[in-house]
Amino acid sequence: MTTLASRREDLRSTAQARTAAVVAQPVVALLRELAGVVAQLTPEQYVRRADDVFFKGTVGGHVRHCLDHARALLDGLGAGLIDYDHRARGTVIESDPLAARDEIRRLRHLAEAAALLPASTALRVAIMPTRDGKAVELESTLGRELAFVLSHTIHHNATIKGMAVAMGVPLPQAFGYAPSTLAHQDKSTGAADASANPGACRCAH
Repeated sequence: MTTLASRREDLRSTAQARTAAVVAQPVVALLRELAGVVAQLTPEQYVRRADDVFFKGTVGGHVRHCLDHARALLDGLGAGLIDYDHRARGTVIESDPLAARDEIRRLRHLAEAAALLPASTALRVAIMPTRDGKAVELESTLGRELAFVLSHTIHHNATIKGMAVAMGVPLPQAFGYAPSTLAHQDKSTGAADASANPGACRCAH
């Protein structure tokens, strides 16, 4: 007879056995996609100030910010302490698209290595919840923090896309969209297609 306690133990064992690949691989794909977007921009476009709609930011600034978070996690794995608030602002990554692509490549390799670790790998995360400058440490896992970096990067990619389109640079349709949004769009499109042509074959050809 399966009890609640045994079920919890089964779930715990499954979680411990699962590698971080389920989240790390999407991070790798996202970094590769970001590198492709950076490659489409000229050095001038990379550092061009946007208008007030984007708070006069730059694509380079958003790329640097995203990579700061990925670096904090992937470089901090060895020590087991992640500090997203310890960032170096105004680095060459913010002004040089080639330097940004080099850093993206480095982080991508680290994410590929992290994919081999258990998703349940214990981590401590230092955060600064208020502006008084005092940090607190919280317990987390590698899988959870990879999920955070994934979501955070997608959020800023949406802003990068808006800036790029405003400069006349076309980007992939799905760039900057959360997976849940894309899944919803796929489902809605599929339902609309089926409604428009109920007799159509929906097999994967």
